[in-house]
Amino acid sequence: MNKTYTVRPDAPGVYVVVDAKTGAYVNRFHVPGTLVNGPIVGGDTCTLTTSQNGANTTYVMRLPSGHMFNRFVS
Repeated sequence: MNKTYTVRPDAPGVYVVVDAKTGAYVNRFHVPGTLVNGPIVGGDTCTLTTSQNGANTTYVMRLPSGHMFNRFVS
């Protein structure tokens, strides 16, 4: 059975993974910086961009674990 997730900011730098069907919290993860764009969920990944020390960093997180598997600075 496929699960569908959504991600929402919970506090500065903290994001919550939510089961989209039940509304239950599944996991939490932390990303440094101020949110600039996202979170954008696509399949089993979530992409978000934050700003810290004058640089924007985009993080790609695996869902539902919240583990980062890619990032790049723009």
